[in-house]
Amino acid sequence: MDVGEILLKKHIDEGMLNFLKNHLNTFEKLDIVRFFGLNSSSRVDVETLTEVTNNKKEEIEKALKELVKNRIIEETLRDGKKLYELSQNKNILELVKRFISYYSKNSIRMLIIGYLLNKSIEKSGTPAQ
Repeated sequence: MDVGEILLKKHIDEGMLNFLKNHLNTFEKLDIVRFFGLNSSSRVDVETLTEVTNNKKEEIEKALKELVKNRIIEETLRDGKKLYELSQNKNILELVKRFISYYSKNSIRMLIIGYLLNKSIEKSGTPAQ
């Protein structure tokens, strides 16, 4: 367990820590789930998610693919276009609701962002500038 996890563990429960580590482990995934957590009845396409999250389309597509695979986001086909929405699974809805609650607290949001930054630095192998 790294320092970021230790700090997060002091402020969030074990289930949320696992959710973050296993499913919201990139900024794009975090942005997507945050969008749907705040707009839980939305059904949008990749272009809309790209615009509202201010991310690259390729990265959003990759993140969506993983979130769909993990059944956090559902994909439907409407008039030949893929649309995405938050899973209606009771457990996922509860996790996302708790995530939004935690993320709305500045101190916890900063810990989560720091944790993700550290993970992205470890993955790329280059130190932060």
